[in-house]
Amino acid sequence: MAKFTYKGQDALGKSVSGMIDANDRKSAITLLRTRGINATALVESTMATTKKNVVSFSFGASTSKIALNFLQKFLQLHAGGLPVGDAIKIMRMRLTNPQEKYIAETIHRDICEGKTIAAAMRGFPDIFTNNTVCMIEAGEKTGNLVAVIRNLIDFLETKQAIKKKFIAGMAYPATVCIIGFVVTLIFLFFVMPKLQKMLTSLGGELPAITQCLINVSHFAFRYWWMIAGGTVLAVVGFFAYKSTERGRYNIHKWALHIPIIGGIIKENFYCQTANLLATLLGSGINTTEAMTLAENASENLYFRKRFIESKKMILDGVSMTQAFEQNEIFPDLGLDLLSVGENTGDLASSFREVFRIYHTALLDHLGILTTAVTAIAMGTAFAMVTVLALSVITSVLKMTTSMHI
Repeated sequence: MAKFTYKGQDALGKSVSGMIDANDRKSAITLLRTRGINATALVESTMATTKKNVVSFSFGASTSKIALNFLQKFLQLHAGGLPVGDAIKIMRMRLTNPQEKYIAETIHRDICEGKTIAAAMRGFPDIFTNNTVCMIEAGEKTGNLVAVIRNLIDFLETKQAIKKKFIAGMAYPATVCIIGFVVTLIFLFFVMPKLQKMLTSLGGELPAITQCLINVSHFAFRYWWMIAGGTVLAVVGFFAYKSTERGRYNIHKWALHIPIIGGIIKENFYCQTANLLATLLGSGINTTEAMTLAENASENLYFRKRFIESKKMILDGVSMTQAFEQNEIFPDLGLDLLSVGENTGDLASSFREVFRIYHTALLDHLGILTTAVTAIAMGTAFAMVTVLALSVITSVLKMTTSMHI
């Protein structure tokens, strides 16, 4: 038995509110109607409490990890023979993680109201991406939900492994940069002023490199508010521009031209799109609907626009390979594989091969990026240490010369 908080109107049109006990949301609505109350808002009390806990635990796990855990537990129950509604109901009762429990409760409520699980998941865009929802929707439409979710879980696990590997690779260069920055600040604001006083008292002059560092520290100390304000304005301006549709489109387009990073963005798009289309077409979804779902799943606005143009061409009778080639959706190798798939009538297998190829390329580019960032971080740290060491050495030599005189 659960408790529900309700708001509504009685038979006389008077606003009423209160709490009622019922087995589920549908029972609560029926019970209120027998009392002559038309509910306008109905919230389960435990759900309201959990929602507060979701906020406090929001930093506990990444959204992709939450989605993966949720789908894994759902698959275990649904693949065992339980209907979708019953599987979610059991998860709702047994899950202990506040975020996952709230998601299960909300999805179960929506399913009881007649929504599909894909439609219910759309209520959590920060947890379930468009790519995930589109695949779930395809599985429901074709009756292959278990197979689709298995494929989706494999894809998400692969992304999670790549993410962990990348973060682990970035940890060392990030640490080196932070330590170097802190050492530089200590030197500029504490060590260098003392050296300056000692040399001044001895009547000597600071070496050029030391004087340059002191000038930099004085400027930073005097105009820190200008530096901080300029940084804040730049960040706010960037996000304000990004919040517009035109701004997001341009940023997504410009990002593709950044060395190494642009290649990673492209290959991630190739992998995600190829995996999604392989799953959709392999599940029995027709080409037009598969293109629509893949279009909605695309997070890059630049590629999404090109995808829309490709879909229009396909609807006009142009082959998928030609449409993708004209709109630069895939590179030449991917297009060659798709051409073979169209000729043999097995596009799903071709898209799986495209995914395999660009997944390997994505891993290689991530390795190159990690190596490049590490080299840049080490080079920067070495340069900073060299400059500081030369400054100290030349200052000491200057001081020794002044004392000798």
